[in-house]
Amino acid sequence: MSFLTNLNLWKKITLLTTIGLLFGVGVFSSLGLRAVSQASETMLEDRLTTAALVADYVDEALGRALSELESAAQQIENGGDRSSYEPSMEALAAIYPRLSIHVNGIYVTNHRGEVVWSKSAASRTEIDSLASFASIRQTINSNSTSVSGLVSLPGSDSPAIILSSPTREDKQGSRGALAVAVDLSRSGIGGFVKPLRLGQTGYVEIVDQNGIVVARTEPGPKLAPFEKSDHSGRFAALIAAREPTRGVCHTCHEPDQTVARRDVLAFVPLERANWGVVIRQSEDEALAPTNDLRQRLLLFGVGLVTIALMLVVITTRDVGSRIRLLTAASQRIADGDLNTPATISGNDEVGTLGRSFNDMRVKLKTSHDELQQKTRELSSLLLVSDILTSAIDLPSLLDAVVAKAVEIIPGADAGALLLHDPDRHGLAVRCAFGLDREALSKFVYAPGVGQAPDKAGGSPTDTLVAAIGAFFQTEPLRGRTRSFISAPLTQHSRNIGSLIMVSFRDSQAFSESSRRLLQAIADYITIAVERAQLTKEAEESRSLYEADRLRSEFISSVSHELRTPLTLIKGYSTSLLRQDVSWDEGTQREFLQVIDEKTDLLHDLIDKLLQSAKLEAGALKLEKEPLLLPRLARKVVDDAGMRAKKHNLSLAFASSFPVVEADVRCMEQVLQNLVQNAIKYSPEGSEIVIAGEVEDGRVVVSVSDQGIGVSPEHQDKVFERFYRVNSPETRGVPGSGLGLSITKGHVEAHGGRVWLESAAGKGSKFYFSLPVEHAEKARKATDG
Repeated sequence: MSFLTNLNLWKKITLLTTIGLLFGVGVFSSLGLRAVSQASETMLEDRLTTAALVADYVDEALGRALSELESAAQQIENGGDRSSYEPSMEALAAIYPRLSIHVNGIYVTNHRGEVVWSKSAASRTEIDSLASFASIRQTINSNSTSVSGLVSLPGSDSPAIILSSPTREDKQGSRGALAVAVDLSRSGIGGFVKPLRLGQTGYVEIVDQNGIVVARTEPGPKLAPFEKSDHSGRFAALIAAREPTRGVCHTCHEPDQTVARRDVLAFVPLERANWGVVIRQSEDEALAPTNDLRQRLLLFGVGLVTIALMLVVITTRDVGSRIRLLTAASQRIADGDLNTPATISGNDEVGTLGRSFNDMRVKLKTSHDELQQKTRELSSLLLVSDILTSAIDLPSLLDAVVAKAVEIIPGADAGALLLHDPDRHGLAVRCAFGLDREALSKFVYAPGVGQAPDKAGGSPTDTLVAAIGAFFQTEPLRGRTRSFISAPLTQHSRNIGSLIMVSFRDSQAFSESSRRLLQAIADYITIAVERAQLTKEAEESRSLYEADRLRSEFISSVSHELRTPLTLIKGYSTSLLRQDVSWDEGTQREFLQVIDEKTDLLHDLIDKLLQSAKLEAGALKLEKEPLLLPRLARKVVDDAGMRAKKHNLSLAFASSFPVVEADVRCMEQVLQNLVQNAIKYSPEGSEIVIAGEVEDGRVVVSVSDQGIGVSPEHQDKVFERFYRVNSPETRGVPGSGLGLSITKGHVEAHGGRVWLESAAGKGSKFYFSLPVEHAEKARKATDG
């Protein structure tokens, strides 16, 4: 960068333009070379596609041969009479030539691989067993058709491959094999690849799983019997992995072989046999078109750069001289000379730029000072805005704003904010910076602050001026102030305070721009104060509304819950006291039973109200003792079963459920509330299950039902005091809305928590848990 800085504009334009051209040529060359590389990749993909087509043909030929072999093998039973399958063998020997497959011999073996029938040029004494061939053993042992690699049959030096298929089982479950020895070089499988020619050096090979070349086309090297490929190990691995590949072969030869030439190679494994098809061609021949294209691109790039450089030099001489004149003109403007015009000729872009310079000079002269002032004011207001929009409380926010105002207003040494204080009924110092706050904390000016003009005995402005005058008579400011400015805080046409800046050094410290800036800051403070007031009023309004709503719902619910049993008690007791009616003993007992039940309901409701009040006041006292929750749950189920005989209540506690330390009365109330809740909101005949288990260091008890369920929008609120779900399904169900809130309070007092899982119409499952520490402590206490 320092090198470019020291160059003049003409040289810099020339240099950068040249670099740009070189970069463009480089990009073009890169794209061209990329196209060359893509062409190379396309050529390799074409070779791979050709190899795949050859592989498909060989697979198809092998498939037809194996299909005929399998059909014939199914006619043979291991150990069966030779006369029963000789016709099938004769037919097989006749079919294979029609498939362009030359057969050297057909062999039937028993389960040990011994030849029991054959048709071959060799005598039976020469080939009495095929058990030494891995493909025969594989066929007999795995009951599957197989194709061998290139092998040599006993008594014959000519290479062949063996196709084998399992015969039918005998009565002992043993099976033999039907094998066909095929001369691949004289068969259609190898003959198909012979006409393929790829240029002057390209040829095709078929290799087996041992890397031995099965077939090869011209002009490849003459194929010797059992010749190994120069990549035998690599091909064997690719055949085993069933993985096709292609590339330029430089370094993939066997460690003990040398590179005879550099080849382009494509390899595709067969599906029917552990063979592979290889297409090879000399790299020089295969890549000759792409290499020629690469050289042409390089020559074209060099010529293009040379021509472009010549054009750049011619063009930049004219542009550079006129730009030097523009540089001198801009330097004069930068030095403050806004009178001398720029003398640039021409109607092109450079001439237009010169005329724009002259227009800019005129406008800069008239707006420079104003722009500086506006920028300073806006920057200051942005700083104040950042403070006012921060999430801090109002007192801290006002302190920060006053401190920032003293910092950004030129000439200010101290500042203070006078604000209406409703508790002191006057204008007081809300915050101060650079002044003794403790001494100013007692200042208050009462007359007319926060009142309309007709009620204050004077205009709001006069009242505020009087308050400011009183403020400067306080001890920290008396006799020290040289100059000050103030800005009123006006809210709905009422003065609620004033922002004051003070200078102790200069009697002319503040300008008109300082007054505008201070007023803008005062307006921001007014908005912040009003926002805080509205926020507080909104929160209070919401709290009052919610409290009133809950109180109304509670009174309505409790009134209904009290009225129903009281009405019944009153009715039955009045009936019993009538003198004109004589009730038999059974009827009297029935009336008294109803009175007793309704009295219990009233007692339960009053008890819930008292428990809720204790939880609300934090006055609940727990009397903990070792407790068996399954036993307590059984008691609750038995009690509830007497009243809810049409529900099926059951327990499902873990067999090793531990003893917990808890208040028995509270835990019984928790279980009763959850079970009663499940009974109330479940249809008759449905099942209610109380279950318990130990998980994640805590004991968890659940009460599940098959009732109406709780929709997601109500699940977070059902544990609140007096809250009841308002829906058509729940309106006819009695309740006070206290049971679940009491349950939550009792469980949380034991260090646990309560939650539920539910879906509307699919039942609910309420859980509560206790920490495992309670259970361990209780267990040790019980064991002791």
